[in-house]
Amino acid sequence: MTTRHAIDRAATGLFFRLGYHATSMRAIGNDAHVQSAAIYHWYPNKEALLVHLQDEFMRRLTDVVESAVAAQVHPVHRLAAAVREHVVFHGLHQQEAFVTDSEIRALTPGPRRALMARRDAYQQNFLAMIEAGVLQGHFASGNPRVATYAILLQCTGVSAWFKASGVMTIDEVADHHVDLVLGSLHTDPGLIASALAATRAT
Repeated sequence: MTTRHAIDRAATGLFFRLGYHATSMRAIGNDAHVQSAAIYHWYPNKEALLVHLQDEFMRRLTDVVESAVAAQVHPVHRLAAAVREHVVFHGLHQQEAFVTDSEIRALTPGPRRALMARRDAYQQNFLAMIEAGVLQGHFASGNPRVATYAILLQCTGVSAWFKASGVMTIDEVADHHVDLVLGSLHTDPGLIASALAATRAT
């Protein structure tokens, strides 16, 4: 493990358990087994470390979702792929998801606006898929924007309750969310079944 990786992992765990403001650079250094002064080689201050963690989470999430969507052609399959990867990523990276979503409040105005812009762009991709499906008659929604908000809130919530030791695997949880999301958009049951099969295979 590299020094920077150790610092990032320690900071994520501490921000998750204690919160950003209650975590000191000294505590991060202790958990990473480095001198706190060594952290400043990588990050000029604690906020820069938080911004890096949040940016990395959004970058990795966006990459896996866009890659999965690009592998599909049918509009229903594309949204299903996005939902599946969003759920799986949040279930497997729960601490990172919490730090990105909850500690946005700790940012100063400039970094907060930048993170909000990244989140808005990510959300726009879901909205575009839903609107395309509505136009082609595969989805029905009186307000695709509100539907997008509800879908992402539901899918992101997995990070708060999923347990790897629970009765369902993360893939089973993703299956249920694909079914729920497509069902909420009044998708034909046959298309839901084909979307589940197509996205499981990728």
